[in-house]
Amino acid sequence: MKSGIVRQTPGEELAYLLEIHGNGNYSKVFDVVIKQFDVLQSRAQLLLGLVTICLTITGFSGPKIAASSMFSRICIVYGLCFVLAAAVLVLMGPLQLRWGTGRCAGTIHDSLVHLLERRNERTRKYHWASALLVLGLSGYVGSVIGYLLQV
Repeated sequence: MKSGIVRQTPGEELAYLLEIHGNGNYSKVFDVVIKQFDVLQSRAQLLLGLVTICLTITGFSGPKIAASSMFSRICIVYGLCFVLAAAVLVLMGPLQLRWGTGRCAGTIHDSLVHLLERRNERTRKYHWASALLVLGLSGYVGSVIGYLLQV
């Protein structure tokens, strides 16, 4: 038998949370899950802040960098596309506004499983947006390198 950390399904995670906080203590578990959404939202806002900085820099320095060479032009367009894709994914994923109590799945238990599924989906979108932002930033770095080297 393999020991160590095992990835849990939302149902298994809920059972684990109930084991930690006491069987039937749905109120405490609900608070824990809502706090996880808060963490996800604050991290997503950080990504959106980085996107804003990239777009601001593009507005001020982008035309000059792009005019320096074809390589810089391609890199800044590449970077801009990925940064904008990251922004859209953050806005459509982790920052999408839906209230934790707005949907009921029949029982409290089922509703909490649904919330954990939503949290997991938003976390996946956050990770994808982070990857897109890194790709975009690499384009920006490439464009600045091209500008500095006049490639």
